[in-house]
Amino acid sequence: MTSRLDMTAFIPGVVAEEESRHVIAEQDEEDKTENESDDEETAGAGARGLDSYHRTQEARERAQRKASRRRYLENVAPRLEVLQNMPFFIPFHTRVEIFRQFVHLDQVKRRNGQVDADAWRASMLMAPQHQGQQMHRLTRHHAQIKRSSEFEDAFDAFYDLGADLKEPIQITFMDEFGLQEAGIDGGGVTKEFLTSVVAQAFVDPNRTGAERYFIENENHLLYPAPTALEDYRVTLENAGLKRTEVASLRRDMLRKYEFLGRIIGKCLYEGILVDVSFAGFFLKKWALTGGHGSAPGESGYRATINDLRDFDQSLYAGLLALKTAPDASDFGLSFTVDDLIGPPGAQRPKSQPLIPGGTDIAVTNENRLLYLNKMSWYRLQGQSAAQTNAFLKGLATIVQPSWLSMFNQAELQTLIGGASAGINVPDLRANTLYGGTYLIGDDGREHATVRMFWKVMASLSDAEKSKVLKFVTSTPRGPLLGFGSLNPRFSIRDSGSDESRYPSASTCVNLLKLPMYRSEKVLREKLLGAVNSGAGFDLS
Repeated sequence: MTSRLDMTAFIPGVVAEEESRHVIAEQDEEDKTENESDDEETAGAGARGLDSYHRTQEARERAQRKASRRRYLENVAPRLEVLQNMPFFIPFHTRVEIFRQFVHLDQVKRRNGQVDADAWRASMLMAPQHQGQQMHRLTRHHAQIKRSSEFEDAFDAFYDLGADLKEPIQITFMDEFGLQEAGIDGGGVTKEFLTSVVAQAFVDPNRTGAERYFIENENHLLYPAPTALEDYRVTLENAGLKRTEVASLRRDMLRKYEFLGRIIGKCLYEGILVDVSFAGFFLKKWALTGGHGSAPGESGYRATINDLRDFDQSLYAGLLALKTAPDASDFGLSFTVDDLIGPPGAQRPKSQPLIPGGTDIAVTNENRLLYLNKMSWYRLQGQSAAQTNAFLKGLATIVQPSWLSMFNQAELQTLIGGASAGINVPDLRANTLYGGTYLIGDDGREHATVRMFWKVMASLSDAEKSKVLKFVTSTPRGPLLGFGSLNPRFSIRDSGSDESRYPSASTCVNLLKLPMYRSEKVLREKLLGAVNSGAGFDLS
């Protein structure tokens, strides 16, 4: 199939079709607004007779125009139809390029043609009209973020932005003493900010109880904590809060899930890779949102017993044993599910019927398939529906759901965290920038220490190469479209001639600070010592 498609022409063709889709969506929105205005006028005036007839005619015409636009789009957008209905006929890397082009198109529209962050800010400052509003808008996109509280500060500063989080943000980091850290945000500080928020909110081992928004399975893959809302409710009730206060704080917790969806969406939108891995059943809910004719939100997902492998291996094995047992009644089960809810150390059991009257209905050979279906739905979908829907709502605010429908769950994980294949050292070397003493001169020759570095890199195991990459860039995997697409570029500069020093890194700008070692053995020992230390920034 792909041999019959010209991939060179396919990408600009599908981007043009997406532009047409966007125009039609705007026209649909205008018609919707007009329809709502007419409804308000009708309700306010209590109109009857001829006026009511005219409004009915106009509503019918709007519906006909919408249907006509849909038919037009289907006729003039065959590539979009292929992407939405048969995406896997198109090579994965081609779809990634299309995704990046869709993002670029959206940025051009939203930023009045100024995709570059600094150029956009300058255009906002120089706009003659509404200059006060533009300054206010820029101010809302700047925040002071304290180390160790990146997620909370980010939520307080940026939640109210909504879809405007797509625009460039400016971050000033504050150290533990409340002093401003040095740093010019040419994209690097924003990258460090986003990766820090993701690391703190998703994988920080110090987060427990109500502050633990995601949990991991046996394979360290993440999904929304199923009992998070219930744990929080019990914690608040134990603290003596009133019911109205508890409800308000639980809504605030859901807003944080929504904000986490926006943060992951922002990383996808900006092409920033993050070292976080999600469970397959959770990613399926992303891939099934959006797209022509698909259900909105999570409702497109259908839970199956096979997906329980990514949720809980022991539960999956137990349910398989029940499915194949000669006599299901030997398990002594009823149509109920039990959980422990509440803060760590003060949890209490809670029983939930899977069907009405489930407590009194035993699981037998005749009804065990119903039990398996109900248990799968509850664990994978029903129990965490509020958290998941809030996350997906936030994600869709930044990234069009139809764009994600081009990818299956494994491809989405690659889009989030990078390619799982080994590090391509020649590609990395060809796309590395140098500074200081290592700056390449007119003769085009690399510094002796740089040549040694690349020799050592080529000799490392795949695991060690990944550690080096994570040490410098904060993620162990390379960009999907090669290191030429890494932003900022991988860079190396000298950090003195003291061979007793270890290499250090500034992950915000993907910079490796490499002392001028004269021995390949010493370079290898110091490099591996640095990347295995768990430290990174300015280790010396």
